[in-house]
Amino acid sequence: MLQANKDKMGSSEDDFTPLSELTVGMNKSDYSAIYDGNWESNHTNKDKMGSSADDFTPLSELDVGMNKCRVRVRVSRLWESFNPKNDISFGLDCLLIDDEGETMQARVLPDDIDQFEGQLIEGKVYALLDFTVDDTRESYMTCSNEFTIYFGRQTVVNEIEGDIDSIPLHSFEFIDFKNLHSRCEDNSVLTDVLGHIVYVGDLQEVEKKSRTIEICNATIQNLSGRKLGVTLYGDIACGFAEDMLEKGLKASVVAVFAGMRVESSHSVCSTTCSKYYLDLEIPEVQEFCENLSIQQENPVPEKSQAQKLAESWRTIEQLKRLNPKDYDEDTKFLCRVSLIDIDCTSGWCYLGCNTCYKSMYRAPRKYKCSRCGPIKRPINWYKLKTMVQDATGTMNLMIFCEVAEELVGVSAEELVDEIEDDEEWFTLPDEIEDLLGSTHTFQVFDKHLSGSFSVYAIMDDDTVPVPAAATSQCKEESVPEVSVNAAVPSPATTQCKAEPGMAAPAPAMIPCKEEPVLEENFSMVVPAPTTKHECKEEPFLEHSVNMAVLKPTITQCKEEEPVPKGSAGTGEARLKSTRLQKPNKRLRGDDWIN
Repeated sequence: MLQANKDKMGSSEDDFTPLSELTVGMNKSDYSAIYDGNWESNHTNKDKMGSSADDFTPLSELDVGMNKCRVRVRVSRLWESFNPKNDISFGLDCLLIDDEGETMQARVLPDDIDQFEGQLIEGKVYALLDFTVDDTRESYMTCSNEFTIYFGRQTVVNEIEGDIDSIPLHSFEFIDFKNLHSRCEDNSVLTDVLGHIVYVGDLQEVEKKSRTIEICNATIQNLSGRKLGVTLYGDIACGFAEDMLEKGLKASVVAVFAGMRVESSHSVCSTTCSKYYLDLEIPEVQEFCENLSIQQENPVPEKSQAQKLAESWRTIEQLKRLNPKDYDEDTKFLCRVSLIDIDCTSGWCYLGCNTCYKSMYRAPRKYKCSRCGPIKRPINWYKLKTMVQDATGTMNLMIFCEVAEELVGVSAEELVDEIEDDEEWFTLPDEIEDLLGSTHTFQVFDKHLSGSFSVYAIMDDDTVPVPAAATSQCKEESVPEVSVNAAVPSPATTQCKAEPGMAAPAPAMIPCKEEPVLEENFSMVVPAPTTKHECKEEPFLEHSVNMAVLKPTITQCKEEEPVPKGSAGTGEARLKSTRLQKPNKRLRGDDWIN
């Protein structure tokens, strides 16, 4: 009653709290503090002394719509996001880390940048309250958290100066070089990479759309020897070039590039979110440097190309068992297989770009390539979906473009010119059908790491090395004098240990067990039969091992008497489709289409 009468009579203005001083969650004690003029200073002093972690909400517990929480976080990175084409600002962004090491991105909208730009400093720890939590944006995020903090004009930012060592200064989500392909053309989450700098180019200025851009190219290498191209633009390019110049060209530097966009499986480029760190003192870099020092002190001799090829032999069974996590899209394998079928239900060619081989799509009055843009004259390229076989099984292999042209012997354009009926687009021309039954040595790769292989090159020449002894699956045993004991390979068998005098490689020999032989007799290891075909042996030079060259689909050979020298055996076993002897024009792995 007394208070009501007091209000009716009119109180002094000092008895009331101005609306401008109200904030979320204020109670009676807060009103008194404001009345005394101590509310803001009380909270600021509390934060400067360092509040207990129990007073704050962990970032991991934030959810959409929460706006009355109080968090304690470190500003790990701070940058202004903008469109480099027109300099339009999207806001002031930062990456926050809390005591648990959890990360979350935060944004100050463009209209509020002036209010918070001076309050937020990279590396400092703050108590934040009265912010908004919302779903993360769809692109250019620097961490994989599904939520984002948004600052508003009501947001309170107080620096904490007490016990803050428990909050990490940096946080990265490193990705292995061989997994970069999964982020090509995907900018939802930007990429952090770590590597040893092995090349730094000069700082260049490039004119692009009436503006000048600074560019610096570099190359980093991981511990397995895989290299990655790094392209930096603008201020980050200038800063990096200057810092590397100070360190010297011969300096051994380990770099972290954060917030990068993946251009391809071999290159990344900077964005407005990007940062670089040289010889950063974090556990990941320290471990990398230790392993790098061990490698430099104990260098491993680099293998020759012939050694690499010899170690790459695989059978179909081995190819099908490979785990894509154990290789990358540049890894290539050798296999010797027979073509047993070509599926042309979807055609045997396609209309593609004459530069990058990608398929075309029809735009109004013109053809357009998704990579190269409008194309004046697209070209018909081969697209052969083949089934191949060796002694261990069957599998599908795709053969595209110029590699298929080398195999067929004529271009797809020539065969398309001969088409008179629409049905012929889905019928194998004679030139392609003649390949059925032929046996070839292919170098294959898995571009998309999906377990589906394509032919990278045809290697039907004499330079293909014998399979490495380390991959041998069967072992020769001593036999009585005068007897000969040889393992007879199918066209594609698992690998056997090469013996001196072997006239041809055994790309893949199935595991075999040898039987004892009698004097003056021949004993041969024969793979498990499925079909029976006869083949003849042809003796090689003295001290060599007799081998039977089989027809493409043979899985068992019947032993016959040795034939006299000079008799035809090997040559007649090859089909006419092995006539191709043109030099191999190889394509890069990233030139293939789907």
